[in-house]
Amino acid sequence: MTHDVSNGKTSTFMQNVFYCFASASIILVPVISLFLRVKNICKESLLCDLFAYSAISRALFEGKNPFPDHFDVLFYDGVHWLGGTVPIVYPGQMLFFVIPGYLWGEMIQMLYFCVTIGIVFLLIGLTFVKACGYQFHDLWMPGKKQLVYALCCCCCFLSCGTKDALEIGQIPILLSFCLYYMFWCPGRGRVSFGARTFLFAFIAVAKYSLLTVFAPLLFFKGHWKICIAAFSIFLLLSIFPVFCGNNLLEIYTDYSNAVAITVQPGGINHFGTHPRGMCNLDFFRNPLINLFLKALVICAVLWLFWRERKKKYLSDTLLLFALSLTLLVSYHRIYDIIFVYPLFFIRLFDFARTKQWWLFGITVLFPLFLSLPRRLLFMLIPSWGGGIPGMDSLVYLTDSPPYSHLFPIMPIFTTVLAFWSLYLYLHVKDPYRFEIPLLRENTPGE
Repeated sequence: MTHDVSNGKTSTFMQNVFYCFASASIILVPVISLFLRVKNICKESLLCDLFAYSAISRALFEGKNPFPDHFDVLFYDGVHWLGGTVPIVYPGQMLFFVIPGYLWGEMIQMLYFCVTIGIVFLLIGLTFVKACGYQFHDLWMPGKKQLVYALCCCCCFLSCGTKDALEIGQIPILLSFCLYYMFWCPGRGRVSFGARTFLFAFIAVAKYSLLTVFAPLLFFKGHWKICIAAFSIFLLLSIFPVFCGNNLLEIYTDYSNAVAITVQPGGINHFGTHPRGMCNLDFFRNPLINLFLKALVICAVLWLFWRERKKKYLSDTLLLFALSLTLLVSYHRIYDIIFVYPLFFIRLFDFARTKQWWLFGITVLFPLFLSLPRRLLFMLIPSWGGGIPGMDSLVYLTDSPPYSHLFPIMPIFTTVLAFWSLYLYLHVKDPYRFEIPLLRENTPGE
């Protein structure tokens, strides 16, 4: 007696074709959309933050002060600073952007776009392989796992943070990959510790505001070696401009003044100027409410340090809570939300695996909200909220055209995220733990 297995093979083949086609479609649609958008931006030379990194690095390398009183050094080769405002690039970054500063042009812009897109795939792939139990071959072999990976990549590409980062030339996607590669990269011993230390230092010098809570947390947990080592590299990178003939005191004084100018009322980084600013605990009209929120956040940070002081491991819920607090206590904009996306995916994966659907349903609202069209998220919804009678007496509305009278949706979103991450931190049983050599670098046999 024989069995006809042709139907089974055909069925499996058709399923594989479906998974491949569905996965490709889910990923290619947002990628092509982003590519066309950024291609036009490159032609118009509007990647203003990327240009600022490059131009300031080149100016510092040439021994010129690029800050407020010396704008002329940002005008060269027919290219100029396009932001129309004071650039606030930390001088310690110059080594990483001096080459793009000399090679600035469409090639550098498109290279930035392609590398950033590739890093998104790597970041989500790293998350699923190291934290969700996938294998590398699951990401390109047809099947449900490939489809889930494609959906998460698509969610990340649709994120308003990813779009903003790509359009203005910010690097939080690269820094996010560096942060999680610190936890999950293979390798042990001194080389591994050295690589992680350098990544930690690079994150600090490229976006020191990210480490406001995270770095002290590591220190309080007893991992002071990597903190001190990374801080030493940070200092070395920070003083490097002096080797190019720059006056460090003058440069950092002007840099500090530039930062102060941008966060003042009317500055580009003031919460009342732009609806995409996220750091703001002053959005209520009643100063007592704002004071209460600030005191609550400070107490939460101190309590977190004390509670975690004897635990050597990190967990995804702990890191989500720490990064959520960071978004509240130091300056960030919407593109920095990419740092918590891997933690969203870890939680969603775990909730689905354990069938905790109500936790899954609430958590998924955060990435879905951030995937809304930006006009809806930053204009229509805030405009509707700001138009509610009496709203301007409850919260501060943005007051600068074309963002007049918009509800401060992102600061409130970040506050809600912090409360939800606190709930997960306290109530999730057996969260994913980062059992990594970074936190046990001297343990024999690691």
